[in-house]
Amino acid sequence: SSWTATSGLQNAAADASSPSVKVVDMDVQVLTTGYWPVYPKYPNIILPSELLALRTKFETYYNDKYQGRRIAWQYSLGNCIVKATFPKSPAPKELIVNVCQSLVLLCFRHDDGDDGLGLTLEEIQKRTGIEDRSELERVLQSLSMGRDGTRVLKKVDYDSLPTNTGPSLKAATGKDGNGSPRKAKKPRVRRNVGPQDRFLFNALFSSNQRRIRITNITMKETSEERTKTHEAVSKDRLYFIDAAVVRIMKARKTIDHRMLIGEVLAQLKFPAASADIKKRIESLIEREYMERVEGDISKYKYLA
Repeated sequence: SSWTATSGLQNAAADASSPSVKVVDMDVQVLTTGYWPVYPKYPNIILPSELLALRTKFETYYNDKYQGRRIAWQYSLGNCIVKATFPKSPAPKELIVNVCQSLVLLCFRHDDGDDGLGLTLEEIQKRTGIEDRSELERVLQSLSMGRDGTRVLKKVDYDSLPTNTGPSLKAATGKDGNGSPRKAKKPRVRRNVGPQDRFLFNALFSSNQRRIRITNITMKETSEERTKTHEAVSKDRLYFIDAAVVRIMKARKTIDHRMLIGEVLAQLKFPAASADIKKRIESLIEREYMERVEGDISKYKYLA
């Protein structure tokens, strides 16, 4: 199911028709646990106040409508459209990004850091609440070192900062063998993100497109991570099988084994083997949710 809300960015109670008020729309897609793979979670993510207000509004609505259900926000599945204005572009751009990318972009909404030289990875971590360093590095790489037409941020390596007087700067401003000034080579930006590298708003960014999709850099899943994902999904699905068996037994009171297997398979929305369902039936018998009918082991009886 889905839910949509609209809120004022500057004042939720202000007239939305006023040109001075920016509007934030939020659309929520409700997914069922067990039908979807396991995704990374960001428990300490720092959402902007505009989205927090809408999230609270949705949670109130959902809890009033469905009592006893628990909401687990999957920010890694979210997408945002961020409107941005660049000096080199006459019209605002719409950047289609994921939630983490949008939070990083909002770090540069007002400034490029206290000293104006940009924000470090640690400073961006504090502002966004994205604790997974490798994920934040991928986000920064996608915004500053992606394909042409998507580099809305600028990465400045630590050893090329103007305050640094290391060997690389001396070599770039030295003289050739004839004593003539040597042309400084354009420094090549490193692909990896160092702890002291800086990121700034790219004031020189330009694009002919009004809408720009910036895809995040995906991390290759290892065999160990793939195994963990399959185990987690399988564990979640066990609960759905248990719930289906108990639901059928509660309605039927007594049922034949084959009929029970068939009805469980009909209720489940994911593929399941009869052997797996049989194991869950044995587990429910051990936990005294049901028992075999005396004199006929092919039938089960529900225990209230």
